[in-house]
Amino acid sequence: MYKIAILALNNCMESSITGPYDIFTVASMEWKKSFSQTNEELFHLAIVTDDGKPVNSFTGTTIQPSTGTAACSDLDIIFIPVVYGELDSILANKGLVDWLYGMNKAGAIICAVCAGTFLIAQTGLLNGKTATTHWSLEAEFQKSFPKVLLNKEMMIIDEGDIITAGGVTAYMDLSLYIVGRFGSPELISTLSKLLLIDPSRRLQTPYKAIDYNTAHEDVDILRIQQWLRENISDSFSISLLAERAGLGQRTLLRRFKKATGNTPIEYLQNLRIGKARTMLETSGTSFDTITYEVGYQDVSSFRRLFKKSTGLSPSAYRKRFGLV
Repeated sequence: MYKIAILALNNCMESSITGPYDIFTVASMEWKKSFSQTNEELFHLAIVTDDGKPVNSFTGTTIQPSTGTAACSDLDIIFIPVVYGELDSILANKGLVDWLYGMNKAGAIICAVCAGTFLIAQTGLLNGKTATTHWSLEAEFQKSFPKVLLNKEMMIIDEGDIITAGGVTAYMDLSLYIVGRFGSPELISTLSKLLLIDPSRRLQTPYKAIDYNTAHEDVDILRIQQWLRENISDSFSISLLAERAGLGQRTLLRRFKKATGNTPIEYLQNLRIGKARTMLETSGTSFDTITYEVGYQDVSSFRRLFKKSTGLSPSAYRKRFGLV
């Protein structure tokens, strides 16, 4: 039997505590019923807090722990939930950070979802290792923890003694992954059918919203960005954009890259992919027609570009996210 401590934190998302608790409980029941050779449950679970006192989720609901971290010993797995909001006070909790470090060195595997990865990184245990977190936290994470190799595309990354998962509902993916690692693939199959959880999510890329990078104060570049959005299907040249901005071509390219992080061509590609995603989600329009409507003539080329950006072919994207 594996001992799991689910760590409840202030500002956590309650579902990322109760959800894994439910999944691991059902897994234990199914393991004992159909897979165990010793009639033993797979997991022993406890919800713990730093001091053994209740904490409040980000919605204000109270989460009652079973015990505090000081009373925990011989843990096999520590599960860190989604934190939705202020992180600084959690990262500044030296006692908690030291406890996680010590438990990992004593043999516990530490798992985290979404912003929970920040707490593992604060221990230094991820330095030189690869991790993932929610795609929207990429810049903040890399600035805070430059020694960690961040791969924001992956849904789950397993470094042996540390497992990290992507954003919010990735707690389901991580829970299933743990069930498979400590139970069996057959148990994953049973749970995914019983609980209606998709066991095949591997990438965050299809869920990533496109950032159109307008949070800057360069009014000339904002004007060009607006023009590109309004003329998404039109062809253009750098000289035309420079003329519209009243800038030299080199100055335009330099300022555009500085303001948005993209070249004008990359920016237009993002606009076109964003529009294609919306049309696939909300209409039955063929991808050939979508390609022409967003300004491309070569369907095969745009199909490759779309898959590179989202991680899915257009048909697979529509199948997963289509609303029609």
